[in-house]
Amino acid sequence: MNTAMWQEIHHQPEVAEKILEEYLPKADYYRGLLLEKKKLILTGIGASLNACYMARYAFLKYGNLAPQIIQSDELPYVLPGIDRDTLVIFVSQSGESYETKLFGQKLKEQGVEFWGITNDASSSLARHAKEVLLLHSGREISSATKTNLASLLILYILAAGYDVQVQAELKRLPGLIQKTLEGCMERLSPLAEKLLETEQFYILGTGANAAAALEGALMMKEKTFIHTAGTSISDFRHGAVEVVEKGLPILLLASGEENRERALGHGEYLKRIGADVTLCMDQESQALPTIRVEACMEVLSPAVFLIPLQLLAERVAVKKGLDVDGFRYLSKVVDTYTKDDCAG
Repeated sequence: MNTAMWQEIHHQPEVAEKILEEYLPKADYYRGLLLEKKKLILTGIGASLNACYMARYAFLKYGNLAPQIIQSDELPYVLPGIDRDTLVIFVSQSGESYETKLFGQKLKEQGVEFWGITNDASSSLARHAKEVLLLHSGREISSATKTNLASLLILYILAAGYDVQVQAELKRLPGLIQKTLEGCMERLSPLAEKLLETEQFYILGTGANAAAALEGALMMKEKTFIHTAGTSISDFRHGAVEVVEKGLPILLLASGEENRERALGHGEYLKRIGADVTLCMDQESQALPTIRVEACMEVLSPAVFLIPLQLLAERVAVKKGLDVDGFRYLSKVVDTYTKDDCAG
């Protein structure tokens, strides 16, 4: 029997279609509102924050505002500098996180406009945000997969949906996600087997997929309990490479010719010093084991690269006999800890 997580992963092409149908026709409207602002802040926690990081590249390339991305519990440090020329976009699947409610209220008191990206139309975020962008993802039981993709696609539309070329590429994404779902599962199996015997794992990304590596690492920790770190290849080579020992599993993410060449060069080096390297790319490689995904515009590619990362976490958890659809300590709505939770 397939897990709820497996089903939610495979529901993503349909969710992507809904998001594009709902919001892409409004891209010019949202761009007009963004052009009225001088500063943009994207904020969230966990998978929501990672969606902000993945979308940042589209804002930098196509938007008029370079977004400041802030973990929601760090908003007090920037609240004094936020004024009416600032737009804050909260990304929260539940719309009920402690930070979202607390700082949303503080922004309202300051007269600052904020928008909400959430899956719950009745949430406090949806009730108080000036613009509400619903994720249309239905109920999600396991880790954030379809809601994370939906958040990312909405942010892409806000950043670049006005651009004709990006519009065309966005419309291709549901089909590319479906093809990647159908084509990468078998390629994941060798890596999944290796991860059953390891306690640590690195996911390294290039370009926009440096942020996708963060989300992949989060899912691996949540589902498999393997200590997994996600970062850019460049950052890894500037320090963390010292952890490499014989057999250390590393997955490299790369989209586009330039990034593929970089990843291959780094991958061959890491292999020479003992790492067990797998590539995840939009083209085959004869040099190293490769998990192939469908090719698309590099700045949008994290939407496709999320698929093998989600499937890998789910499959390893199943093979380890873990409760894929449950959590030991995490709640889907993360609030303040009680005194009893912190005791001991």
